[in-house]
Amino acid sequence: MKRVGLIVSVLVLAAAAPEARASKVENPQFAYTHMQPSPFTLPAGRLVYGTELAFGLTDFLQVGTNILRDFFRMYNANAKLSLVDYPSFAFGLTGGFEYFNYKNISSSNPDFQVTSYLPGAVAAFALLPRVALVVAGSYSITNVALKTDGIVTSGYMHGISTGADISWAYNPPKSGKGEKGARAVGNVACAGVTYDVSFKVLGIGASHHWPGFHIGIHYYPNASQHRFLPILAGGGAVDF
Repeated sequence: MKRVGLIVSVLVLAAAAPEARASKVENPQFAYTHMQPSPFTLPAGRLVYGTELAFGLTDFLQVGTNILRDFFRMYNANAKLSLVDYPSFAFGLTGGFEYFNYKNISSSNPDFQVTSYLPGAVAAFALLPRVALVVAGSYSITNVALKTDGIVTSGYMHGISTGADISWAYNPPKSGKGEKGARAVGNVACAGVTYDVSFKVLGIGASHHWPGFHIGIHYYPNASQHRFLPILAGGGAVDF
């Protein structure tokens, strides 16, 4: 019950904060994703919070963690480097660190600790003026060989994985311009699919972005535990 209370607190904080986006980008719609990381990073010195916690170290490098997965003792950290930014294409590199024990997922699992490093990449494509595709993937380098046979799996476990999101900015502001003259995005509907090759776990879900608010759900139908991952962000804007 204590852990549930912590999760509820995080979700309330996320809903109470204004959503934060990278600034001065060629196609701001690439920042509106479902499950995949955006190829963009936060401005230097900006801290955002929600179900994800992230901080912009520079205008092209950010670090963060998924708080919900931390609560379930799948401790994680991530980093992102923005490299390419064009109106029709953007690209970045990603990296991650994770530590978990199979026993923390289910008491029937073996007492087996895993440390993994997750190098990856993300690319975004403008398919149509208001439709974008984001594709990402990561490899898994572990300190031990992963056990996959006869274990209780979790949707929050990460191995070698890939996924894609598609977004539709269906209701742009009439002015067509946003802050500082950038193209306005307005409301965005997103859907996405993920697949973890290591644990053979499929995920599907959808999100909706309003200006300043993002809510969604990702579902892992063949995971034994933690089949639902809620996504809720006002994104927090604390500048240092």
